[in-house]
Amino acid sequence: MSLFTGGGLILNNSLTNIISNNSEEVGNVKVRVNSIPTHQLIKGEADSIQISLKQWQPRPQIRVELLELETDRIGVNLGEIRELKRDNWQNILKKPLNMGWRTIMTEKDINNLIKSPQAQSVITKFSGDSSDFELLDLSVNLQPNNRVGIDTQLKLPTRGEEILNVSLEFNLELIKGHTLKISDIKGTLNDRQLSSKLLQGFVDNINNELSLRNLEKSGITVRLLRLNILEDNVEIAGFVNLQPSIP
Repeated sequence: MSLFTGGGLILNNSLTNIISNNSEEVGNVKVRVNSIPTHQLIKGEADSIQISLKQWQPRPQIRVELLELETDRIGVNLGEIRELKRDNWQNILKKPLNMGWRTIMTEKDINNLIKSPQAQSVITKFSGDSSDFELLDLSVNLQPNNRVGIDTQLKLPTRGEEILNVSLEFNLELIKGHTLKISDIKGTLNDRQLSSKLLQGFVDNINNELSLRNLEKSGITVRLLRLNILEDNVEIAGFVNLQPSIP
C-alpha cells in the first residue's frame, strides 16, 4: 500500500523511471497521477494522468521537442498489460479513454523521422507501386503560415540512371478537425515548372487518405484542435478517444 500513499508520489516516480529507462533519450519527464481515494489504483483506476516530456526520443530517428498528455478518468485491466500487443490494445481498457495532447516537432526531428522504417512504410503506402520509381532522398522544409516545402530525388525506370530532382510547395489546411488538406500546390522537376493539372491529380490521391476518420473503424477517434507550422517547427494539438473491446 505504500506505493499508493503520499498522493501517489512513489507511483509518479516509478512511471517517470519507466519512461526514462525505455527511451533512447529524454531531457525532462514530469508525471502526475491523480487518484482519490488512492487505493483505487490497485484496481487500475485513476481520476487522471498528466505527462510532460521534453526532448523525448523514444526510438532511434523518432524525437519530439515536446509532448504533453492529459487523460480523463482512466480504467485499465492490469492483468492484460503484460500481454499487450499492437492488435489487442483494446483489451486493456475497462472503459473509454479520453486524452488531450500537444506536441512540437522541429524541422530536424521531422526529417529524421522521415528516414525511420515506420515513416518509410507510410510513404510507400501513399506512393503506390514502388516499382514505378526509386525514391533516393526526401526532405521537408517548414515555412511560415502553414506552408510546407518538400525536396525529393528519385529515379524512374523509363529514365535509366538519371536522377530527377522534384520540389513541391503547398499549404496544409486543417478541415473540421478531422481532415488534413493539401492546397495551393506548386512544383518543379529539374527546375522546370510542373503542370498544375498533373499536380492536382497527385494531390487528389493523397487528400483522399488524409482523413483521421479512417482510424475510427479501429476504435480510435482523433480530432485536431490546432495545426501551426512555423519556419523551424510544427505544433499540433488535439484529443483522442479510445474505445475498449466489445465483449
